[in-house]
Order: sequence, then structure tokens, then C-alpha cells
Amino acid sequence: MNENESVLSEAGPETRLQKVMRGALRWVPVGLLAFGAGALLITFALFLPARQKLAIANTDLENANTTITSKTEQITTLQTDNETLQENLDCTTLHMYLLQALSGVRAASLAVAADDYAGARLSLIQASEALDTLSDLLGTDQKDVFSAMQESAALALADVQNDLKSAQPELDQLTKNLVQLEDNLFRNP
Repeated sequence: MNENESVLSEAGPETRLQKVMRGALRWVPVGLLAFGAGALLITFALFLPARQKLAIANTDLENANTTITSKTEQITTLQTDNETLQENLDCTTLHMYLLQALSGVRAASLAVAADDYAGARLSLIQASEALDTLSDLLGTDQKDVFSAMQESAALALADVQNDLKSAQPELDQLTKNLVQLEDNLFRNP
């Protein structure tokens, strides 16, 4: 007999608890090895792909934020341009109606000079309509001026109906007022 066998025989027969413990001690490293392998499998199968997807999503988010910032700047620029164009359109519309009123008054003057009652009346009606539109377009600070011009146009229309030639001084004054208003509103720098 060798020494190991003698030690075993001297210790006595192995109990059932010792056999179970020896078996358990053999399976514990196997269980730990399986647990470690599972942890590695989860890391490589789930965690790393999710981390890569997160990195891609963060890059996409940064790109989207950059695009949003760029588009927001474009929108701001377009809104500013739109406001400028709207102001220009309003100014041009105002000028157009002012010129339309002036054209109507001058056409009425020409019609009075040519003894054309119908032409003078029609031109004054068109001028009055343009003055009404101008009055609506301009602020309240100009309402008095346009009220006076509208009264002048109405007087000229009444004069045209009574005596064609008597309307000329009123038409001249209305022309002068409209030219002065145009100069005040649309002075060339």
C-alpha cells in the first residue's frame, strides 16, 4: 500500500456527506465556468451590439440637430425676407392706389378741359374709389387728410354735374394735394 491509500484507510470509510461534498466541489467550478460563459455570451450577443446601435443613434441625433439648426436659421432668414417683401408689397400697393387716384383726378381734369361730362364723372368716381382704398390702407394719422381729399372729390363730382368748368379749381387742388402726399410718402433719397 502506498501512503495515500493508508491515509484513506486510516481515516475510515467515507461518509455520505463527504461524497456529496466532493461531488459538489467538482460541480461548483463547472457552474462558475458556465456562469462566466453566459456572462460573456450576453456581453457579446446583446451589450456590444446595443452599444454600437447607441453610438450610431447618437451620431444620427447629432446630424439631425445640426440639420435642425441649419433649417431653423434658413427659416429665420426666410421670415425676415418675407417681412421685408411684405413691407415692400404694402408700400407698392399704397403707391399704386395713390397713383390711381392721381391718374383719375388728372383724367377728370382732361375730360373737363375737353367738355366730356361722362369721362370726367367716371374718372372722378374711380379716383374716389382709389381714395377710399388709400384711406383704409393708411393709418389713422392720415385719415383727416384723406377725408379732406374725399370731400374735394365729392365736391368736384357735384361741380361736374352742375357746371363742368366749375370743377376745375377743385380738381387742381386735389391734384396738388395728391402730388404733395406722394412726395411726402415716397420721397426718393
